Amino acid sequence: MLLAWGLAWAEGSPPPSEAALLRCREVVGGLEVQALYQGEGATLVLLGKGRPLLLVALEEGRPLPHAGPPRGKPMARRPFPFLRELSLARRVVVLAGEYRCFVLHRGRVVGVLRLGPDLEPLPLFPPPEGPPAP
Repeated sequence: MLLAWGLAWAEGSPPPSEAALLRCREVVGGLEVQALYQGEGATLVLLGKGRPLLLVALEEGRPLPHAGPPRGKPMARRPFPFLRELSLARRVVVLAGEYRCFVLHRGRVVGVLRLGPDLEPLPLFPPPEGPPAP
């Protein structure tokens, strides 16, 4: 694996973590509001592009990280100006089977965007497991 990475890098291809960072930038630039929920003291904003990829809490207009599933009363979707202010940390965490990019708002981490080995975004919530095979 390291030999393949070294050869790809020597041939001018970006290293895997750099390619993941470029892909994360592309994904973050295309994030849209998927759903809104009015929770206790915060509005939860589910962001994605076709599927949920990131969940943030808005408190007093500032996005903050939110770890749990979205809960609360569903609200009508609307645009939020903070989306234009999202950026990424300069480093990517490389784990077995995925890359993790840290999404920032004004220099503070508000969420983690996960990419698979093929650099496609991983959904925020894994699909439910189906019934066991017969």
